[in-house]
Amino acid sequence: MHPALCAQRIARPPRATPTRSHAPRAHATRSPVRASVAAPVRRRGDNQRARVSGANLDAVDDDAGAAPSAAAVKRTFEWDRTDVFTAYGTFATILAVGSTDAASRAQYAFVPYFAALALSSMYIGAHRGLTRTFRETISFESSLAGPVVLSVALFSAYLALEVFHLDISWLVNGYFFVLGAIAVGGNAVEPLNALGTWWKTGVVEWKVPDGWAVDPKTGDVVKDAEVNVTPAQILGGVFGVALASADADAGHLNFTLNNAIACMIVTDFLSVIGFGSFKSAATLLSGLLVYDAFWVFKSEEVLGQNVMMSVATNQSFNGPFRLLFPRFEDVLNPAPIDAFPFSLVGLGDIAVPGLLISLMLRYDASRATDLRARASAAADAFMGIFEDERNERDAGPNMFDSTNVDGDYEADGYRTGIGKRAAIAAEQAYDAAAEANEDAILVPSSLSGRAFFSATLKAYLAGLLVAVGANVATGQGQPALVYLVPATLGVVAYTAFTRDEVSRVFEFVDESREEGSLL
Repeated sequence: MHPALCAQRIARPPRATPTRSHAPRAHATRSPVRASVAAPVRRRGDNQRARVSGANLDAVDDDAGAAPSAAAVKRTFEWDRTDVFTAYGTFATILAVGSTDAASRAQYAFVPYFAALALSSMYIGAHRGLTRTFRETISFESSLAGPVVLSVALFSAYLALEVFHLDISWLVNGYFFVLGAIAVGGNAVEPLNALGTWWKTGVVEWKVPDGWAVDPKTGDVVKDAEVNVTPAQILGGVFGVALASADADAGHLNFTLNNAIACMIVTDFLSVIGFGSFKSAATLLSGLLVYDAFWVFKSEEVLGQNVMMSVATNQSFNGPFRLLFPRFEDVLNPAPIDAFPFSLVGLGDIAVPGLLISLMLRYDASRATDLRARASAAADAFMGIFEDERNERDAGPNMFDSTNVDGDYEADGYRTGIGKRAAIAAEQAYDAAAEANEDAILVPSSLSGRAFFSATLKAYLAGLLVAVGANVATGQGQPALVYLVPATLGVVAYTAFTRDEVSRVFEFVDESREEGSLL
């Protein structure tokens, strides 16, 4: 099951500029990672200082004498090269260990093997997606239509294979050859780019044929477009074609090659497609839970055959759309002669929860910043108000008027409301310190433990183990999403509740990248 969902732009409302005054100020809606510099940050030794003038708290520059205009700053992320090598090295190790004779002789070796590949794929895909500047967005409307579209696609495949007995192997092989080569090439570029700048430098200019290039922001066809091809892309493309060719020559039955390409398809999928909001995520996952349960549990009652398992195990429908592991040969309980020779997990059981897990990483990233710098800026601004007003007080006579209880000055010579002004200045400096930073945030080191991402990964593992346990206990294929969706959504809700972030999570909208549709 490999969902192909339409994407749709999500319009972002214009951002209001907060008013600075004694009255409680209205907070502007802030994008998690795209921000505007609303005020300069006051630091000791800098020319920028926070001052109080009349009833307004204005941030001004000593040299310029006026507040600077707001400048849009886009927050970007960079995947730490060490983590890149660790993630891909772990992925390669899992494939290597799973291909050994010792693993194939263990009765339940498929359990840690599938779990490790799934977690590794989701981890890589989520981090690749976080560093992209353009991704497809699954809208709420697409989330509603997703289960229906997938049901039509699955039933069409069932009719072609089981009812009309059509030979569509040539179409499936061609499709997965192209898809696999692109996915492998894209994944190979990631560690190559981490090797150094040379790998990311364009060495060949390729003129894109007219009509092939589309502006991701406007959707207009671009003419006379050129692409600078890098050494990493060239080598990645060669590697992708080579691996896809080897898998095709093996008839997709070399499970290690199949699984390598299948996992890279998942990581590529998660890197270019994502949910636009938690509402969309919860809607689609809930719909696909019903979809999975019906086609696995109820389709046999309606059609006389388990549609999902019939398509997934059809010998003429091979390709890297599932993870495979050789079935354990139990001499005491041998499998039927015509039984499918592999244990399997559909890619949809990885990709669909992976979309939620990727969204949770983006939610964690929406709060990523240099907390030490922000705290320092807030403290400087807070103390700066007292310092400036002390200098103002010391420069002239005490303006306190004991006969006027509502006067503008206190008995100590400070103007009334200094504590409130200092708090406002600290809050503005705290916000501006995050917004003014144009440097890319290094992930995962700057994400403070990735609380929601880590919790959802663990929930996925628990749900997968329960699904496998049900499979072993019943001896029948299980709709994994029936176990995975409640586990992952439940943990997101629980984590949000324990961290007092329920409203923030449920109302979260990912505005961290340019959005659009290639369709």
